[in-house]
Amino acid sequence: YPKISGKVRFVDKQYFDRSDGPLKGIVATIYATDLINLVRDPSNPDNINENAFNENVRVYLKLKNPINQSIYETALADQNYEFWYLNNGITIVCEECIYPPNTPSPLATLNSLQIVNGGQTTHALFEAAQEDKEKIKSVLLLVRICETKKDYHITEKISETTNSQTPVRSRDLHANDRIQQKLE
Repeated sequence: YPKISGKVRFVDKQYFDRSDGPLKGIVATIYATDLINLVRDPSNPDNINENAFNENVRVYLKLKNPINQSIYETALADQNYEFWYLNNGITIVCEECIYPPNTPSPLATLNSLQIVNGGQTTHALFEAAQEDKEKIKSVLLLVRICETKKDYHITEKISETTNSQTPVRSRDLHANDRIQQKLE
């Protein structure tokens, strides 16, 4: 499939990187608009370039899905500064991530990238931006970028493990409700 490359700007100095031999990882805060531009189809800017999700195990479930609807609504809410706190963020693997270290707001170039976790978030944000471009400009997002140097085995492992989770039922979520805790 076609290789996707692009750029994102880390917010201020809100990024952390680490390296373990051939692997490098960066955890950063980015603007949602940068993510949207990263996946925008250059030949049709009103659409997402779905090639950015070829190694993602899930397809977009649209806004009919209640979680995606919630992501969309949070991005467009008056309190959309809460988005960073309420969303798990996205995981991107790439062959190479280049940026000037120890720089405020560095522009990072991601070569041969794939969004392996966070496809629902990315698509919902893209739809929210189509609804209100101005509102989305203030949305911040957590991102984890894994530079894999063309090691497809680790790329597959990252995709698999970031998408493997024990399902949480709505009744489980109610266990943290204050009333439930008092009853216990």
